[in-house]
Amino acid sequence: MEKRPNISKPRIAMVIDPWFHPFNGTVVSTRRFVAALQDRFDFRILLAKGADDPLHTQCIGFVPLRIPGINFILDRMKAPLALPNRKRLQQVMANADLLHVQFPFFLGHGAIAEARRQGKPVVMSFHVQPENILSNLGLSSPWLTRVLYRFFVWRFYSRADRVIAPSQFAADLLLDAGLKKSVSVLSNGVTEDFFLQRDPAKTTPPYDVVSVGRLAKEKQQPQLLHAVAASKHMKDIRLTLAGTGPQQQKLTALADDLGVNAEIGRVSDERLKALYQTADLFVQTSAVELEGMSVLEAMAAGCPVLVNNSSTSAVPEFVTAEEATYAMNDVAELTRKLDAMLDSQALRAAAGVENRAVARRRHHERSTQALAQLYAGVLSATASGS
Repeated sequence: MEKRPNISKPRIAMVIDPWFHPFNGTVVSTRRFVAALQDRFDFRILLAKGADDPLHTQCIGFVPLRIPGINFILDRMKAPLALPNRKRLQQVMANADLLHVQFPFFLGHGAIAEARRQGKPVVMSFHVQPENILSNLGLSSPWLTRVLYRFFVWRFYSRADRVIAPSQFAADLLLDAGLKKSVSVLSNGVTEDFFLQRDPAKTTPPYDVVSVGRLAKEKQQPQLLHAVAASKHMKDIRLTLAGTGPQQQKLTALADDLGVNAEIGRVSDERLKALYQTADLFVQTSAVELEGMSVLEAMAAGCPVLVNNSSTSAVPEFVTAEEATYAMNDVAELTRKLDAMLDSQALRAAAGVENRAVARRRHHERSTQALAQLYAGVLSATASGS
């Protein structure tokens, strides 16, 4: 089925169904880890795809899920799911030393079962927040949210030898849902190319305000559009909402209705970095984040930030300054603090310096080394039978 030219490296089978969807945050972080560790580990990527791709020899395709209605939602989320094939999984796991599951769905479930049958260790990463799933289904239910957390813990995370979460906030969610084992907190990490040199903070308009993220209900971008429309600096603000998603047309229409000067849609990687480098303020309105990588990337570039102080987000874990957070769903406070940031060049300059230092503590190199050590520890424990 597959050739392994270098069997001296530990072999990792990685389950990440939407591997070929680079606008999925989980895919972005996983690709970075695989690229950083490929000299030390031999990765095989298990993904949703009808056939193996000869141009990507490390990828092993599994048949995508096809259910009318469900696939429409998955397509909107940029998260195709794969169905397990036991014979194929037997072959994959026979040639793997460790299984790492990034997506806790059908393929991940089948891979865990096969790894257990063959006595191979399992690592699981927590990336999928039930609130996001329910939002994309048009549902909002605290009871159903709790049920989903407990289901994922029972069916997936409790069966792993090691569990990884990208923040302490995320780890606590699993523990609160009944997970009875320790969780390793390992940031997705900011890569060095986001630590950009910035020009001094501007003292005069126009002001560039940026927000980056999937254009979806749970990201709550309308709050920012309304805040900009109510700002005393409205005529001097150039707003960019960088991303793609099902709400793009509605957000564009809302910006037009409000008279907000806004660019909304996908930007290139180069343009994204330029936005981080030159923006006067980065604003994040999302209510649901397991880490908040776009915020950390902006901070790495020395950009001042203003974020939603949501109880269902990890971002307030590392953005703690009172002037840099606003109360959840309080557009009036968001407007006041946006104006205060744009009013004060000194405030923005000081925030940028502090933000860069915070992001440096979550550098990707640290996370890469921590993941390599975690793999080595799990493999060593398996070899010794402990």
